[in-house]
Amino acid sequence: MSPLLLEVQQVHRALGTVRAVRRVLLSAAAALGLQLLFRITGWDAGASFAVLPAVALGVAVWWLLGRGGRVSRPREPDALARTALWVEEQRTAARTAPDFALTTAVELMAAGTAVPHALALAASRAMLEAPLAPALWRARRAAWQWPALFGMACLTLLSAGDPNRTEAGDGAATRMDPTVGAARPTSSAPLGAWSVHVVPPAYSALPAVTHGDVNNVTALSGSTVVVSGAGPAPRADLTAVNAKRATVVAAREDADRWQFTVLAGSAPQTARVSRGGTTRLLIVEGRADSVPRVSLDAPARDSVFREPRGAVPLLAAAHDDIGLTRAHFELIVTSGEGERFTVRTVLLRERSWPGSARTRLTELRGELDLATLGLQAGDVVHLRAVARDAHPSASREFGSSETRAFRIARPTEYDSVAVEPAPPPEVDKSMLSQRMLLMLTEKLDKAQKRLVRAEVLRESLKLARDQTRLRLAVGDVVFQRLSGESSAEHAHSAGDGHDHGVELQGGKLAMSTSSTTGMLEEGNDSPVVAINQPLLEAYNAMWDAGRALEQGDPHAAIPPMKRALEAIERSRAASRIYLRGKPPQVIVDIGKVRLTGKDTGQVTARSARAALDARAADRDARLVRAASQVAANAMAARDSVALLRVEALGDAPAFAAALSRVLAAMDRGGDATDAFVEARRVLGNVLRTRTTSWSRGVMP
Repeated sequence: MSPLLLEVQQVHRALGTVRAVRRVLLSAAAALGLQLLFRITGWDAGASFAVLPAVALGVAVWWLLGRGGRVSRPREPDALARTALWVEEQRTAARTAPDFALTTAVELMAAGTAVPHALALAASRAMLEAPLAPALWRARRAAWQWPALFGMACLTLLSAGDPNRTEAGDGAATRMDPTVGAARPTSSAPLGAWSVHVVPPAYSALPAVTHGDVNNVTALSGSTVVVSGAGPAPRADLTAVNAKRATVVAAREDADRWQFTVLAGSAPQTARVSRGGTTRLLIVEGRADSVPRVSLDAPARDSVFREPRGAVPLLAAAHDDIGLTRAHFELIVTSGEGERFTVRTVLLRERSWPGSARTRLTELRGELDLATLGLQAGDVVHLRAVARDAHPSASREFGSSETRAFRIARPTEYDSVAVEPAPPPEVDKSMLSQRMLLMLTEKLDKAQKRLVRAEVLRESLKLARDQTRLRLAVGDVVFQRLSGESSAEHAHSAGDGHDHGVELQGGKLAMSTSSTTGMLEEGNDSPVVAINQPLLEAYNAMWDAGRALEQGDPHAAIPPMKRALEAIERSRAASRIYLRGKPPQVIVDIGKVRLTGKDTGQVTARSARAALDARAADRDARLVRAASQVAANAMAARDSVALLRVEALGDAPAFAAALSRVLAAMDRGGDATDAFVEARRVLGNVLRTRTTSWSRGVMP
């Protein structure tokens, strides 16, 4: 390569260095300017968060300037020609007549063309006469001077402090808070320790608790959480889980101390407290007051009595997380049949615990004397245990146990066919439940004039769900009689390859054409004799009633509910033939296949694990980032894990429990690697088999 061309390339690289340094200075100046703008406007989100937008702006400026340079940068021969032209310009500035010999010679050399001797001499003379050193110095000063001065000015203002702060008489400072619109005191002193005081709601009668300097507190829903500390008041931003915006909590000052109050709700909340460049995170986990849990231990099952005599022992247990106020046995006695029946309610063994005498666990014992109830043949007694707590809300639900039913048999119900029987389905229980649903629907129909529409719709939907469960139970009875298997085992629809005796048409059941002939005639050998037709009518009437209740119209649901009750009554009065039960189908004949297999010596290949969904993958990435940040900034890593745990409390309780163990390990100050690994395994549903000397898992 020609020495002249080497000199031009050196000048070209020097000019490229000038341009690159200028881009660096402009990017740094833009980042510092944005940081200063945050300080001027009073945007106080912590230094670590404020630097991120500034760095992002700097990178964007670097990319745009570099991209502009790449777009406008010519090819290498053209770039060398432009550099030669710049040298010619510096020679002209030195009052030397330009002859463009250097530019022409460089273009010929870059193109691989021979340069005449005279032209080469003229180009060398032009290179020697050009004042390159002073010209490069002037180019550096012009390109670097103003970005460097602007960046230094911004850096000086940032290091000097906040321009919006003015010294006050007590040594503190004031800053304009744009979210409040008035001056609020701040301090340059970092945020120190605090004290957390929890005051439960009055109805719970629980004592107030002081937790000291903690980062996580669990409180009953409705509790008042008071956070206090020393010094000027900090800034506190309260954010509920999955909320898009934070709420600024006003902090009060009194005698060189500050405090702010948070009301615990049913969902977790995070309070970010900032002062003097220090930010701490407080997590308030609201715990809802649970409904009392009640279990009825005796009697253990429903019963049918031949006569209304005898004593039935009663035993129930009730438990509440705060305290019970009332508990008793509730009896609902229905008498009559068809459209003429009466209902009355009887309470037994009612107990109450006022004030401080509340108990969390109690046992109810009693005895039900059937003779004292004045029962007649056909009467039904529904029994359940009920308990209430001290929650003051009017819409508060009470705890109740499962319901037991006792019926006094009618003389006409006894069977006269002496065959080996199989247990009949519990059609009577469906009748009793339908009668109670009808009674509740009529009660709601009368009360809807004085209730708001939302309340009527809510109660109507509850009745619709109960009606749907009862309808499915009746459908199971029909399919059990027709095919020997319940409707829940597979889909029963037309064209599925086998005959069920009925078809599902628009949500209702209808007799199939192939199975209708002779099925409902008396004396037929079919297991369905004059009983499935009323059950089908009851099923379809329950469907109509459920549709009306789902639309919030209890008045329109009453006629189909009455038709369903009448159909169930007709089904009970029908003649019955009890056949032998269907024997269970043998899946594998163990005696036949024993010792007939062969061991191939090969194991099944491991299947690929399913990929995590988008939410789990995001949580996994955040957990890995927090784990990698423990060594550099343990406090920031702990806050990240705490926020992740709060978000997982609702939909991933197992993962939240694993994160609790991670936080405990970090608080102890030891190595939390094992806890992080366990949390990742829980998130990915990875089960580890205990290692043993056996090749196929644990020892049998």
